[in-house]
Amino acid sequence: MTDPATLEKVAGLYRELGWPARVEGSAFTAPYSAPSAGPPPWDLYRFTYTRVVGLSTAEPNGATLWRFGSV
Repeated sequence: MTDPATLEKVAGLYRELGWPARVEGSAFTAPYSAPSAGPPPWDLYRFTYTRVVGLSTAEPNGATLWRFGSV
């Protein structure tokens, strides 16, 4: 996502949660992040799923399939 309005909205949500993100160009920057994030800038991605599978890791074992929209 590179839309400035979307980036600013998401950065605002991050700030509400305590991470001082700001929009710079078409990505986020901040004075710190998780070490695994690498150096800024950080891009924003949007995923649109049509199917999702959830697997159990404890008893009772099983799986669930969710479908969204048309498949």
